[in-house]
Amino acid sequence: VAFFRGNLPGYGGNYPKELETCDVNSAVKKMMKRYIEGNDTFAEDCTFLPQAEFFEGPYGITLPINNREFPSSMNQVFMDHGYKDFLIESKDILHVSNCNDVWAGDLDKETRSMVRQVYARDFELLCTHFGYCDDNEDTCIWQVPQMCPQKVLERGYQGKVSHHGTLK
Repeated sequence: VAFFRGNLPGYGGNYPKELETCDVNSAVKKMMKRYIEGNDTFAEDCTFLPQAEFFEGPYGITLPINNREFPSSMNQVFMDHGYKDFLIESKDILHVSNCNDVWAGDLDKETRSMVRQVYARDFELLCTHFGYCDDNEDTCIWQVPQMCPQKVLERGYQGKVSHHGTLK
């Protein structure tokens, strides 16, 4: 969803027709179809590369960061490792704009299925490391301004939905 909202050509998000109407579902569906049909894991400068790839090999990730709780999750890691002066503030974060009222909750069943197909191992890692085991859950990065629709935040969303579909 963020790739679409960022609208960066060459970085997975150049969908001007869909951006004009904030049609995140059609854009993400096109992204996923192109990625799946292209059969190139590293397409578009690794824009769509599953995060699970970075957990493999001798130099793989050993300390995963909870992106749903970013930046507080990263700041906690910094503090735990003695970097108390190296904390991320909201003003330090580059974030997308455009279509601020769209999010994962706007994706249809077919699009969600393709996302689950491409990122199956990522969903497994989210479950293993953070207990996010519902791969149908609608999510957004609630601590980063403009990453969640206002309507979702107003309903009390803070990184985890207690019941699927309650925030649409």
